[in-house]
Amino acid sequence: MGPRLRRLCVLVLALAIPASGLGSLEWPVAGGAPTRTFGSYLWGRFYPSMTVGPEGAQVRAVAAGDVSFQFDGDKMPSGLPCPLGGFISLSHPDGMISVYAGMDRGSIPRYSRAVSAGDILGRAGASGFRAGRELGFTLFDRIKRQYLNPQVLLPPIRDDRAPLVRGLYLSGGGRILPLGEIRTVRQGTYELLADIQDPFAPGDTSLRAPYSIRLLVDGKETLRYLYDAARAESGRLRFFGPARADSGTAFLPDGKLRLGSVLLARGRTAFVLIVTDYAGNERETGGAFTVE
Repeated sequence: MGPRLRRLCVLVLALAIPASGLGSLEWPVAGGAPTRTFGSYLWGRFYPSMTVGPEGAQVRAVAAGDVSFQFDGDKMPSGLPCPLGGFISLSHPDGMISVYAGMDRGSIPRYSRAVSAGDILGRAGASGFRAGRELGFTLFDRIKRQYLNPQVLLPPIRDDRAPLVRGLYLSGGGRILPLGEIRTVRQGTYELLADIQDPFAPGDTSLRAPYSIRLLVDGKETLRYLYDAARAESGRLRFFGPARADSGTAFLPDGKLRLGSVLLARGRTAFVLIVTDYAGNERETGGAFTVE
């Protein structure tokens, strides 16, 4: 599949996200780039937001809306620290909400109500439960009760590097086996694990998840995950659409993504994992082995 066709496929997949009144958005930080993306690993869970650098940058409204809440301090009225730090939330058409968190204290202007696209909302800073001075950006659809992946609606970033699959593993019987090193394995049910990142440059250690993951077993597609939305259900987040993966159990403590269980019967078996990023860059990896 050529680069142009891959980019077209990503665009078609993006249209699967429920339409919102926002349309195309502006980046909340001019010239910025995500350092942690929607669906990446954070504290053992699926991250339903996006972190955008550079540090200390001016933050702008991604679309026109009304100010629904703003907090420009260190502690809430209860005296407890605010996990989001300084933040402002905007209400947009069709029930969409954008939240800008981790803002420097004293940098958030006082808006009476309406905000236009591109208006300055403050400055990214070291506030809340955050390690750096980058912006935490979230999109939420309050009607459908789901977090949306901002990067699907934001203008694309130049990226010529394919995602990196650092490891693909079978887990079973108390062992985790690297797929590329397996020659034979006993029949039975195994869990498939993957260690995936999406670097923009050599040595890039930012925690970015890809846009889609596909698994083929013996040439047949058995799994397709899209990082499009995370739905709030009974106090938990479910993502990957029909797979309804649970954000609290999606990762191992070391950050490996749990892709689900596979039943291996006797014979020769081949796995192919295809990972695609937002620019349409694609990485294919896998392995073949004998099931005894």
